[in-house]
Amino acid sequence: MQKLFEEYKMCITPLTPIHIGSGEELMPGEYFVFQDNGRYKLYRIDMGYLASKLTDKSRDNLCNMIAKDPIKWVDDAARKDSLVELIRKYAWFYAVVNNDVADGVRERWGKNDSMLAIKTLQRTGQDPIIPGSSIKGAIRTALLWSLVKKPLELPETLLQFNDKSHHAKVTSWERRDVLKSQSSEIQDDLLRHLKIADCKARGLVSRILVTDHVGMSDKRGKQSAIIDYRECFPGELQLGRNYNLETSLVIASGHPHYLYGRVRITSQLILKACRDFYLKVLEADKDYWEKQGRNDILGICERIEQVFKELPEDKGALIKLGWGGGMDSISLNLAKRDGKHPPGRINPQFRYNPKTRRLLGGYPPGWAVLKLEKV
Repeated sequence: MQKLFEEYKMCITPLTPIHIGSGEELMPGEYFVFQDNGRYKLYRIDMGYLASKLTDKSRDNLCNMIAKDPIKWVDDAARKDSLVELIRKYAWFYAVVNNDVADGVRERWGKNDSMLAIKTLQRTGQDPIIPGSSIKGAIRTALLWSLVKKPLELPETLLQFNDKSHHAKVTSWERRDVLKSQSSEIQDDLLRHLKIADCKARGLVSRILVTDHVGMSDKRGKQSAIIDYRECFPGELQLGRNYNLETSLVIASGHPHYLYGRVRITSQLILKACRDFYLKVLEADKDYWEKQGRNDILGICERIEQVFKELPEDKGALIKLGWGGGMDSISLNLAKRDGKHPPGRINPQFRYNPKTRRLLGGYPPGWAVLKLEKV
């Protein structure tokens, strides 16, 4: 009898910091940074909940402090030992703060010119998550790259960017011509048969890291000094130890559309696509950092490559998740042939070599190991 589903345990091992944003930015007063046992920690607070734990007098004092100076009050609050103790006790969650971030926060804390927003991870309750949709999107890009004919020749209909229906045309082409779905409609999308649950990091202590926007210049042509702090899943290469995040992957192998499809998603197809595609992405990263003369980052990429080489082909692959991956990891750019681009423009038929990269805490972001085990 045909099974309706095939279920796999998916294991993700972060190698470098991963940031998948919630769209929320914390501002001073929504968080505080204190030193605990030699390490700096960020405490995320809910002011309403914290106020409910204060005595009437303490609550009035806090409200008066905020009303008196809506900016500097956070500096005054951080100097009151009794309030600091309550912030630690009733914080929603805490995260470890790298020293360079802590120094920047302390330097500008309670000042008018503060640029202290911190972009947070998505959460369910207190625990951060890697959304299943993010993992599925990364797998989809790898599948598209593996199935498309290379070098990629885009149809003329996809070269008219001023067409309002351009996005719909690209999606239809991906479904019908690349993924070999029965039609270009969403209900026939090949990946409708793939279900991935959110990956919850129970008990994980996240990190607050500073972002480097390498190659991004200001109006004077100098490296831009952008203040950009992000909450991240720490990576094995950063921590010096690994940890695993587990979730489930389900393939609806008994669905009629799956049975009659021209391409069928299998665990081996997913792993092979990810192995082939993300190795190409890693090679492009290595080439960039070598040309930049950044042997430190090149060395990190080589360590990632060594992890890849030690993975059994039928069990694991590299994958790149979340923010900062660049166009190579979220598009079919690497499937295109080399060619010349007009001054100030990009010819979409040819491969484009991005001039910028992102680093999180000094590491290329988003790299992880993906493993699948049948349940």
